[in-house]
Amino acid sequence: MEAPLETLLQAPAPADLTYRPRIFTLPVDEAALRELLSMGTEVRITNRIEAQLRELLKALNPSIKFTEESLKEAIDNHLGGSDLMYYGSWVHYPWSNHLVHLLGAEEFALVRTDRNRNKITREEQAELATKKIGVIGLSVGQSVSLTMAMERSFGEIRLADFDTLDLSNLNRIRTGVRHLGMNKAVITAREIAEIDPYLNVVCFTDGLTQANMEAFFTGGGKLDILVEECDSVDIKILARQQAKALRIPVVMDMSDRGCLDVERFDLEPDRPIMHGWIDHLDLEAAKRPMSAEEKVPYMLPITGVETLSPRMKASVIELGQTICTWPQLGTAVALGGALAGDAVRRIALGQFSTSGRWFVDLEEQISDPHSPEEIKIAPPEPFRLTREDLAKIDRQLGAAPANSLKLDHATLHQLVEAGGMAPSNGNMQPWQFMWHGGRLLLFHDKARSRSVWDPDHRMAHIALGACVENVVLKAHALGLEVKLVEFAEPRLEGLFAAFEFHAAAVECAEPHDTDQLASYIPARHTDRSIGTSGTLSAQTIEQLNQAASNGGCTSLLWIRKPELLQKLASLHGAAERLRLMHPQGHAEYFKGQLRWSGREAEEHGDGLELASFGLPPMAEAATKVMADPKAMELIRTVNGGRALALLPAASINTSAAMVLFTATTTSPADFLRAGRAVQRFWLAATGANWGIQPVPAILSVINSARQRPGYFNASMLKQVSELEQVFQTLLKPEGTPVFLLRVLALGRSSKRAVRRPPHQLLIAPEISVAQ
Repeated sequence: MEAPLETLLQAPAPADLTYRPRIFTLPVDEAALRELLSMGTEVRITNRIEAQLRELLKALNPSIKFTEESLKEAIDNHLGGSDLMYYGSWVHYPWSNHLVHLLGAEEFALVRTDRNRNKITREEQAELATKKIGVIGLSVGQSVSLTMAMERSFGEIRLADFDTLDLSNLNRIRTGVRHLGMNKAVITAREIAEIDPYLNVVCFTDGLTQANMEAFFTGGGKLDILVEECDSVDIKILARQQAKALRIPVVMDMSDRGCLDVERFDLEPDRPIMHGWIDHLDLEAAKRPMSAEEKVPYMLPITGVETLSPRMKASVIELGQTICTWPQLGTAVALGGALAGDAVRRIALGQFSTSGRWFVDLEEQISDPHSPEEIKIAPPEPFRLTREDLAKIDRQLGAAPANSLKLDHATLHQLVEAGGMAPSNGNMQPWQFMWHGGRLLLFHDKARSRSVWDPDHRMAHIALGACVENVVLKAHALGLEVKLVEFAEPRLEGLFAAFEFHAAAVECAEPHDTDQLASYIPARHTDRSIGTSGTLSAQTIEQLNQAASNGGCTSLLWIRKPELLQKLASLHGAAERLRLMHPQGHAEYFKGQLRWSGREAEEHGDGLELASFGLPPMAEAATKVMADPKAMELIRTVNGGRALALLPAASINTSAAMVLFTATTTSPADFLRAGRAVQRFWLAATGANWGIQPVPAILSVINSARQRPGYFNASMLKQVSELEQVFQTLLKPEGTPVFLLRVLALGRSSKRAVRRPPHQLLIAPEISVAQ
């Protein structure tokens, strides 16, 4: 009875980990060879010893032009009457049951490396044969190892990897499907043995561990060079610490952009590991198990996130969304084998002594000539007025009342400083002040608010309204009465508001109902924390409503139900994704608003410093990756970027509430009033120890698509239309939505965004007016 096919196809026991061939030298090992051949299994035999002898004699006598007869005679003389069968060695590969007749070790090495001459001289080849190389990680490491084996750049190699071969590894590891499930170190060792059975290979199939580290580095003699290609952060650091202690140079290929990294601890024993890029981190912590999030601060400087290729950056953004793991290409791994193998050889021969990181980027060096279109974001031009502009303003406003105060410089400084602390989109601070004609004039600096997301300057008008509120509150705190001068539309030459100051109450002066909020102006900041939402009391809600009240010009809609917050979170995430995917929007944010360091923020005096976001390491890394416009272009091509919505959505889901401000009209005057209401709300929340974060993405993409549909491609317009429909259905707002914010339990202390100093905001006519 035939056995069932299922039984016949059952996988056999795991293959053994044999990786060393058995070498027979006759006549000494003749009995053992006979035993092998009589075991009953079919041994496949390859006997090309005569062809090898031909190559040997030609290599030994390069100046002689042998004829067929003279070459045969030379072989006979070389054998000296010995039986050809007994010449050299018989090498048995147990994993394939193959027996191969080869030249002896010395002659084999001479013939096998003959084509290296004189790129590698025989003297250099002999020197390389004394070297011991360690390789950790056998994906890229396999390519390096096989390249070095082909060039015979070592006499001994130690291979460390605990991992086994998966089908997805076959895009870059040179082996066959029959080796699936086999340890990668063993696969590599067998490949080397079939190239050169006389090379000494030692496998560490548990990978590199603290338990076997001494054996790997010094067992049988200290390593001369370490090639590190593993994925584990802890092993990367521990291996370098050990290499540094033993003064062993380290070579690493990154398999992206032809990136090669070299650390010459042999020549620079005090050199910090990874070029000092991780010195600020707790390296002892690397010895303990770490989560993926905890590994990020270590991996960022090691990989050099800013120097990754655009396609690698795009792939990183898609991890966990449309791809499941870090990508590597066979061509990149092959190139890495060449680069690292070349570096190892030259280090071993004393021909290369430098530490550093280099790039051999084939895509850059071998490419079609092109001049890529790059969206440039110019810095805002200085605010300027002509004398004619001022004359128009004077005619419109008329003379200041005789009883209005002329303020001294110190008071002006305080008022302008308070105004400058108002929030603005991207912290671009679209305002400029001038003391003129007995009034403090507030101008809209449109160069600072020009944006694809604010085509009609709605967000700027909200910011200017908040600025007005700060000036009024500060003036009251200084004991001044304030009259906000009204003037007809359209607003003259960017003039947004004019303040008159009095010592005593005057008709139409600003009320004092919320004067207590002035003390919170310096403390108010954006809280981007993602944490506990907290629970708002009815008393707090009423307090915030009262602060924002302005006689019905602005209404507030509170969203507190978890199911509504969850839907808003999804909308906000989708809107933020659109903002980042839009080429102009991407450029505005990363080139015009985001500041990568405190120093850059201080130099510009505006924008959003990355550190102020309080991002977890993974999100900070993603931000740096997203900054590359080429990476984003690729993501647009594949309609990816779903991960861009995750963090923004998470922020909404951890909110106590969302609040939508609506206005009765879309006039600048109503937006001014709405901006003032937003600022009072925010200051009151600050006083009540609640955090506030503006959430402009939904409203800005909707308004921009309405005002400037030509800014968007068809796909984006469709997405915005769907987003708007869901938003309107969800909230059913009455009036014009003008501002959306989240309220949250006050999170960790956020770094306040930098501000332009008052002397830059307060311009004197003689220096601001063009002649």
